[in-house]
Amino acid sequence: MVAPDLASAEHVYVSIGGLPILRDVSASVRSGEAVALLGGNGSGKSTLVRTLLGLLPHQEGTVKLFGEAVPGFRDWWKVGYVPQHSAIAVANATVWEIASAGRLAHRKPFQWLRRADRDIVTRSLEQVDLAARAGWPFRSLSGGQKQRVLIARALASEPELLVMDEPLAGVDLHSQAGLATLLGRLRDDGLGMLVVLHERGPMAEILNRSVTLCDGRVVDGEPDFGSTCIDEELESDSLGLADPIAGSIA
Repeated sequence: MVAPDLASAEHVYVSIGGLPILRDVSASVRSGEAVALLGGNGSGKSTLVRTLLGLLPHQEGTVKLFGEAVPGFRDWWKVGYVPQHSAIAVANATVWEIASAGRLAHRKPFQWLRRADRDIVTRSLEQVDLAARAGWPFRSLSGGQKQRVLIARALASEPELLVMDEPLAGVDLHSQAGLATLLGRLRDDGLGMLVVLHERGPMAEILNRSVTLCDGRVVDGEPDFGSTCIDEELESDSLGLADPIAGSIA
């Protein structure tokens, strides 16, 4: 039996300010698979992710999360977002505090963490091999360790889909291999993943499929960095998604 789509876009067109950004784009992510979204700057990657997450409207086509049409989807705890570690600007937050923010979707405002919540946060840190550093300042960690903390934060919401923005950016080669191994293990446990990348690199062995964009269209093969996809003027190096804790934990 084929696993159901966790996220899907079918024949999607998106225009912003009259400028066509995505043109007849189709892509999907299923349980237990890691899908790479490839392309250079201006290719349409961030626009596609924002559209899948209901942050940008689409003019044509169908966008669904867990079988429900966007923007009507409400169970956002099922989607874990992992930004680049450089996008998190915190002063004195500990590893534990960052990871525990993943429980926000399951708590009422100003509610203390319950024991069950704390157990889930601990388990998430164990999954990324950082439970022993729960009390460390986040800013003191290496790039690879910071990325693991952000993965733990996403896992703390107990998601079924991870959306990751260039998880290997700013991470040394040794740590990149470790992150790829970790993500492969999570995929094998049944987690679906949409990983935004410029190229497969160390992630190649754990990826099930890839979708390559250029000029807002799906193309075959790896990105061609000899040419430039320049139509998407709003595209940048990162997804530009607002992070719920960036700058909010002192």
